[in-house]
Amino acid sequence: MIRLIFIAFSIASMGIFSLSNLKVEKKELKTELTINSDLLAINFCGEKVPLTEMRIAERYQKMIRNYDTNSFRKLMTSAEKRMKVIEPILKKYGVPSDFKYIPIIESAMNNDATSHRGAGGYWQLMPATAKSLGLTVNGTVDDRKHLVKSTHAAGKYLKELHRQLGSWTLVAAAYNAGPQHIQNRMNSQNKDDYFKLRLNAETTKYIYKILAVKEWFSNPERSREWGSGDVLEKMVQIREEKKLSELKDDSKQLARAATDS
Repeated sequence: MIRLIFIAFSIASMGIFSLSNLKVEKKELKTELTINSDLLAINFCGEKVPLTEMRIAERYQKMIRNYDTNSFRKLMTSAEKRMKVIEPILKKYGVPSDFKYIPIIESAMNNDATSHRGAGGYWQLMPATAKSLGLTVNGTVDDRKHLVKSTHAAGKYLKELHRQLGSWTLVAAAYNAGPQHIQNRMNSQNKDDYFKLRLNAETTKYIYKILAVKEWFSNPERSREWGSGDVLEKMVQIREEKKLSELKDDSKQLARAATDS
C-alpha cells in the first residue's frame, strides 16, 4: 500500500514538473513586440524624421492618409514628366531632390494656379520674390507659369534659404512661412529644430505634406502600411509595455529596499 502511494505521488510530481516546464517554455517563446526599422527610416533631404515621438508619428500618419486618394494617384501619373525636368535643375543649385515635390503640394503642378495672396505658377512664388529672382511678372508675361524658368528661380531661392538657416527642413518651413518668420520663431524659442518649434498650423503641417507626397511616390508599400494604422498601434503597445516594465522594476526595487531595511 505504501509503495502504491509513493508511485502515485511520484507520477503526480512529474506531472506538475512537466506543466511547470511547459509554462516556462511558453514564456520563453513569447517574442518582444518590435517595429520594422524600415518603417521608421524616413528622412527629408537626409535629415531624419523623429517618428519614434508619438505626436510626430500621428501627424505623419494623418497626412499619409490625406494623400491616399484616387485624385492624388492621377496627379502622380500626370506629374512624372514635369518632375523629371525639375530634378536636374534643382541639382544644379545644390538643392536636394526632395524639393521637387513642392510644386505638387503648392499648385498640384498647375501653372495657372494662383493664391488669394497673389502667389502664382508652379512654385507659387509671390510677384516681388519672383522679380527679385530674375523672373518677368507683368500684365502680359508671367514667367512663374514657365516650368524651366520658375524652377531655376526656385532653385536660387532655396539655396539662399539654406545659406541663411542651415537646415533643409527649416528651408521647407521658410518656403511656406517666410525666412524672417521662421528666424523669429527660432530666436524667441531658442530652438533650431523644425520638429521642436511651435509654429502656425499651416507651417506645422507643411513638412508632413512634402514627406507624404515623397513617400507615396517613392515607397507606396511603406505608405500603405503607415496608412493602415498598424505602425501607430504597435507604437502605442510598445509604449504601454515599457511603462508596465518600468513599474515592475520600481516595485521590485521598493520591495528590496523594504527587505534590506
